[in-house]
Amino acid sequence: MEGRPAPSTACATTAARLGRARGARRATLLAAALCLAIAGAGSVAACGKSATPAQGGTASAAPLPTSSPPTSSPGISPSSPGLQATSPAAAAAAFDSFTAAFYRPFTKHHTYFATDTSGGYADFWKQAEMIEMVEDACDGTHDPRYQRMLVDLEARFRSFYGRSWRNRIWNDDIMWAVIASLRAYRITGDRRYLHAARTNYDIVYARAWTGAFGGGMWWTTKRTQKDVTTTAPAAIAACLLYEDTHDAAYLVQAKAMYAWIRANLYDAQSGAVYDRVARKPSGKGTVVVKTTYTYNQGTFIGAANFLYRLTGRRAYYDDALRTLRYVQDRLSDRGILPSEARGGDENGGGFKGIFVRYAVRFTRDNHLSAFDPWFALNAAAAWRHRDVRGLIGPDWAHPTPSGLLYSWDCSAGVVLLEVVSAP
Repeated sequence: MEGRPAPSTACATTAARLGRARGARRATLLAAALCLAIAGAGSVAACGKSATPAQGGTASAAPLPTSSPPTSSPGISPSSPGLQATSPAAAAAAFDSFTAAFYRPFTKHHTYFATDTSGGYADFWKQAEMIEMVEDACDGTHDPRYQRMLVDLEARFRSFYGRSWRNRIWNDDIMWAVIASLRAYRITGDRRYLHAARTNYDIVYARAWTGAFGGGMWWTTKRTQKDVTTTAPAAIAACLLYEDTHDAAYLVQAKAMYAWIRANLYDAQSGAVYDRVARKPSGKGTVVVKTTYTYNQGTFIGAANFLYRLTGRRAYYDDALRTLRYVQDRLSDRGILPSEARGGDENGGGFKGIFVRYAVRFTRDNHLSAFDPWFALNAAAAWRHRDVRGLIGPDWAHPTPSGLLYSWDCSAGVVLLEVVSAP
């Protein structure tokens, strides 16, 4: 790993989101958030155990215009106190604040995300993951303006990095971009996204899956370690490709990748998913590095959920549920997911956005409402601690500092609000 629309269209996003705020699940989420807002930070402990975080088709008929960030109602500002954290309106406001700070035009129909509030150009895998953040908005609202934003971001991504990413040494980076491209295909129907995803997945699988260490995907072309960071996203990509192409080889590959993770980096008792198997410094033998990052837990849950849906095999469901409980009970501190940011433009700040994307999907797909208050708790904490610009930093348990902020760090809170408010 390494502008605004016309006033006449400004309310559409919020209206679309608010129209979905019905049903028992939303009532549960809103109630949890309201309780937290009333009781204050001290109520956090009620929803989670205290623990010390572990170390560690065809293109559209008409061309789409260049996108500006969709905005919520003019009456909603980043500091609006009346919005519930789990509401579609809060998700819209958080997204608006994020895009106001980080979304940049390059040329007509080409846009990108800046590295930080001062500018720059976020790197390959972070661009891909923040494109997924826009795809979360597309899936949650079906607002065509989010689709325009997605198309413009993908256009710049392809223009900047090309259509083949084989020259990148980081196999995990490519898998994140493959997943984003597959989701873009599903949202737009443009088969060019599917072709790019399949081509680049096949390139990586051919060079990264070997018999060394009993299987698994090499992290980089230097072949020093195999990890969940590469293998679990690859399993998710393989499941998506199987669904989109009906090529059974992809399902076989997904099963094998998952099995390797489970055999080598999964604690079946606790549900913990460890980070990697690496060569010892001496070059003789291997060592398991037992760091438990939230995004590894999330992609393991995501791969298990896809495989459960595709095969009906209950063991996948059980594995995912065990890992979800592990994160709630062992990685959370008084119920709040940990900050994994280490300062500067590092990788950890956005990790838990990946976790919540796959964790919430697993619970929704399997009707597990028991986790809704926990998700709502995190949403309320993140929402309450945004800064005056409406930006949510990587530490959801404390106020977001003023000054320079990184887009990747701030993306996780937006993803959280997007996925918990989606129908």
